Amino acid sequence: MKRIIGLSLICTLLLMGCGSAPKHSAQTPEETINAAFTALKELDMTTFNTYTNNKSEGCHLFSDLSRRPSDNAYYSLAEAVVEDLSWEIHEVQIEGDTATANVTIHNKDFSNTMGIFVTDLITKISDNIDENKSLKSLIHDSTKEAIRSPEVLLPYLQNCEDSFAVEVSIVLKKTDDTWKIQLNDSLCNNLTGNLGSDNFSKDVAEKISAAEELLTRNIERWSITFEKNINRQISE
Repeated sequence: MKRIIGLSLICTLLLMGCGSAPKHSAQTPEETINAAFTALKELDMTTFNTYTNNKSEGCHLFSDLSRRPSDNAYYSLAEAVVEDLSWEIHEVQIEGDTATANVTIHNKDFSNTMGIFVTDLITKISDNIDENKSLKSLIHDSTKEAIRSPEVLLPYLQNCEDSFAVEVSIVLKKTDDTWKIQLNDSLCNNLTGNLGSDNFSKDVAEKISAAEELLTRNIERWSITFEKNINRQISE
């Protein structure tokens, strides 16, 4: 269940973004990387999409906020995800219309943050199991509330103190005299602070397991109570 909840929230968050006229121009692979990543930090998805294959292949980063421009809560989430993003370009090799750049990406590490959030959500569901309410409805309502109320996730992102630095090899293709970064799942994950990762620390993984075990016990208790109530109603 934790994967269903986590993936729903991650997909909702990653499918956000805002559009505007391109602000940065780039002629070389280095300039392209700087323009694209700077645009991502500014949530200028028009420029980011100009210099990447975003929305055509790879990850569809921040592509949905343009359809809800007044939704400040989602915008704040996106800002928190890229606020500490930085990068260093070390070496670029060009062969014809293909370039490969060695880059170090720095960002906050949100993998444990999402684990903690999901743990709290599972615990909330467990604590609110009621013999008079459908368990399916409870899980559905709790998950729906978390997705539709992104402000509940924002403090978790803002309080994240973990960070990482990773060296990546970025491939760029030249099309119509424009270099484009070829996004893949790994690069998208790095750019968004491992938000989609389920590689939790041992401590967080144990907390998730404990929350799931508690939920399982409460479901069993709820099932027994529910069955007794049904039998009593039949008898009456």
